[in-house]
Amino acid sequence: MNTIIEDIRNDNKNSFKQLFKDYYPILCIFANKYIFDQEASKDIAQEVLLTYWERRKDFNDLYKVKSFLYTATRNRCLNYLKHEQIINEESYSPESLLEFENKIEDEIIRQETYLLVRKAVEELPSQMKRIIKLSICGKKNSEIAAELAISEGTVHALKKTAYKKLRKKLKQHFYLLFLLPASLLAA
Repeated sequence: MNTIIEDIRNDNKNSFKQLFKDYYPILCIFANKYIFDQEASKDIAQEVLLTYWERRKDFNDLYKVKSFLYTATRNRCLNYLKHEQIINEESYSPESLLEFENKIEDEIIRQETYLLVRKAVEELPSQMKRIIKLSICGKKNSEIAAELAISEGTVHALKKTAYKKLRKKLKQHFYLLFLLPASLLAA
């Protein structure tokens, strides 16, 4: 992933599009944990990613980029709340802010993990990917077979092969595939 950061530093717009695709949904969810407004969260996520693009020469590794993305998103959310007069400086004690920040940190870890799982699913061959996505959405093999116009035996075989590939790719994170909300897989 650090090569994508180097490519972005060298003005590669396709690499930036990939980073945008990966982090936009994560930053939207992250922002929404602060402001509870999906449209404003989308705007903030987009603004932060575009700010990163403008400042791309300042970042040389993925950890610095992630730190910037999350910190900038948090700060913009807090500014949004202040501007909307939803919060003021006195409304949070240091203890409540620390507790809230810990919850947000847990959410960051969760979203980063979901990204790992989503990317592993996206790397599957197209038919396997569709089967896994439909399966995660709760569809049975017979329903998947009908929707994709293939036999139920083919669904079973492709699903089994896909799970083997995912188990190998995800290793100790494989179980997260079954905890992943279907909405995040589609993102």
